[in-house]
Amino acid sequence: MARTAFPHAWKQGNIPTGVTLARNGPPLFDAARETAHSLQDLMTQEILKSTDIVEEYVRRIEEYNGYLHAVSEYAPGVMKRAREMDESRAKGNILGPLHGIPVLIKDTFATEPGLKMSTTAGAVALIGSQPSKNSAVVNKLLEAGAVILGKTTVSELSFRKGSGIPCGWSAIDGQGQSPYVWGGFDVNDSIGGHSAPGGSSSGVSIAVGASLAAVGVGVDTDASITAPAIRASLYSIRPTTGIVSVEGVIPVTKSFDVAGPMAKDVRDVADMLTVLVDSSKTQVPEGGYSSAINDSWKDLRVGTLDPNTWNYPEFLVKPEPEATEQMTKATLDAYSKIKALAAGYHENIDLPSVGEFVLDGTHAFYTTLDVEYPQALDEYLEGLVSSPVRSMQELVEWNEAHAEEALPSAYPNQDLLTTALNTNLSPEKIQLLRDHYLKVGSNLDRMFEEYNINIIVGPGDCFLPTYASSKGYPIAAVPLTYLDFKGRPIGLQAIAPAHREDVLLNFMAAYETSIAQRKPPVAFMEAVSSQKPSQL
Repeated sequence: MARTAFPHAWKQGNIPTGVTLARNGPPLFDAARETAHSLQDLMTQEILKSTDIVEEYVRRIEEYNGYLHAVSEYAPGVMKRAREMDESRAKGNILGPLHGIPVLIKDTFATEPGLKMSTTAGAVALIGSQPSKNSAVVNKLLEAGAVILGKTTVSELSFRKGSGIPCGWSAIDGQGQSPYVWGGFDVNDSIGGHSAPGGSSSGVSIAVGASLAAVGVGVDTDASITAPAIRASLYSIRPTTGIVSVEGVIPVTKSFDVAGPMAKDVRDVADMLTVLVDSSKTQVPEGGYSSAINDSWKDLRVGTLDPNTWNYPEFLVKPEPEATEQMTKATLDAYSKIKALAAGYHENIDLPSVGEFVLDGTHAFYTTLDVEYPQALDEYLEGLVSSPVRSMQELVEWNEAHAEEALPSAYPNQDLLTTALNTNLSPEKIQLLRDHYLKVGSNLDRMFEEYNINIIVGPGDCFLPTYASSKGYPIAAVPLTYLDFKGRPIGLQAIAPAHREDVLLNFMAAYETSIAQRKPPVAFMEAVSSQKPSQL
């Protein structure tokens, strides 16, 4: 296994075989501006090869990842794969829009031994664990001609290890840093505060946001894709639960987990979604999801959530009055533009707050997650060819026995694991909780019907994703603007009925054209060049 040191396991200079770091002149392309589809165009025009693109991204990773902590490791055979895709192209055999495109994947996707990468979810105990085969998503990417560039860092165990641990941190890789936030993560900030990169697919968002790759794939349980995408000023979709396989993924729960793409524009999200989705589980538009990209508002009927009431609580995001004021104003300004453009619009729809998920003092959604978590993780661990631990219980015990590495003094908690282990409910109680969160989630259906809308839009910093996860509905993130407070990006979230990814993509494309434009980050480049990020 490539990963043998921790924490901060990334070692600059451990580059894939065949990569030349030295440039003979300026970069071959502007990584901060190019997208996967524009790079595909450059390869079609024979201006670039896949090997050129891989080398340029490796150069950027070597330059910036020591600060960002976004990429956990390379795929050692990435250049061999890129050459194979170049040779295939030369013969006229092009597998689709991802052919030859380097892709980063979250370090929860299993990869078979031949790819020579670890699969750890940031947990020290899983260093050396060995899956027997690729996850379904990895196989789909390879079948589509993508080049797996490497794996990204992750909020440890998908943010389900311990309370008080900030988004983007793991015992192996340390703290991931937003490419936008001046000064990096503030250790005095709250776990999801303005300086945090969001979780748990934080490494993917940081890497794509900083253009260490054009596109990446994360896994979502509850805001695990949308929250970090917003913090990196990206477009993303958490698809309808079940239409993208999570087979071979280090899990949280079978009921809610789903994989999804992050990218710098809507076209790349659509192309990635076409590759990832199991077409037997949903109706993919003829010609793929890119055919749903339509910047017209004529079929979009939008309801919006009040940003004054739909926001994160203080324990998650430490309040900063100037930031809150700017976020509210920017969100309302965006709503005004949507109102002027959409075919229908309803302000402040009365979707009940997420407090409704609590039943007799028990949070129906999160308690169900706790019930399912041990069994899901145990099944994954038991299926490995080799592993230091074979169950959640063994993982907890291993962490305690290796506390210096696994439970360092900064973040020694693993109470989310022990809570899940100790959540023992009767089948009747479990069913009662399931019925309740589905009933609350059905308020989405009431909103769509009552207001005759097909999109619900809310602030980027709110618990709308819990509604999406509870019903399995698709939810997207779109960039909005950048706060004066530390330069932090903010965005909006949009949810549609199940299997209506086409409607979401229509909204995203219309929004991208007429509401807001993404800007590349510069904070991380300044941090690296100064070598003193804390003083920025």
